[in-house]
Amino acid sequence: MNTKSLLTKGAVVAGGLGLLGGLGATMATSASASTFGPTVVASTHAAGLPDTTVGSTATGSYEDANGNMTTVPTQSVYGPVWAIDNLKETYKVTPLGGDQYQVDRMVNGTFVAFAQPNTGSSVPSPLDAVEGQVHGTISYVVTSAVGPIGSLPADEPAVSATQPPTGSHAQLKQLFPGLQESGIQGGNDWVFAYHTAHGSMTQRWNTDPTTWGNITG
Repeated sequence: MNTKSLLTKGAVVAGGLGLLGGLGATMATSASASTFGPTVVASTHAAGLPDTTVGSTATGSYEDANGNMTTVPTQSVYGPVWAIDNLKETYKVTPLGGDQYQVDRMVNGTFVAFAQPNTGSSVPSPLDAVEGQVHGTISYVVTSAVGPIGSLPADEPAVSATQPPTGSHAQLKQLFPGLQESGIQGGNDWVFAYHTAHGSMTQRWNTDPTTWGNITG
């Protein structure tokens, strides 16, 4: 399933929200030493990230919280777009020995949903958007002859028609100079939890999308 491929590879999501939030706090503050060397923690900010799903998704425009009409992207190479994310992305790099590293990625931020991710219907109408918080985790194993530089850009380039999102693989290459695509393994264990004022939804890589539920405002 390709639901999170845009956020995990092309761009840029463990239980419930409480556990995810706890993991985020741990990753953001961790600086402990591992058996093979120090743990490195680096963060960046990415805005305007299309959130993809499976199936079909409503298209058109929606009115944001400021009363501005926004035209939404209808389709990406990774699947239909149902929401736009604004994320802080944190990477925790732990040496495993030799030239291998465990990399845990945590995203925390907000989303604006203009369509239901599983049914494709508008929420609750084409002119209304549902806003909430999103938290996610993904893990990788990186093989690199050069260790992590320990920092990421403060902000990734703004997403536009000519500027695609900076994906996690690209961010890993920012962390590890000279890293080749063949040196990135994993990224398939994503878990993303979405929380609104009146409900929540968790999307997990090893469960059927029909069990995820939908967004309610």
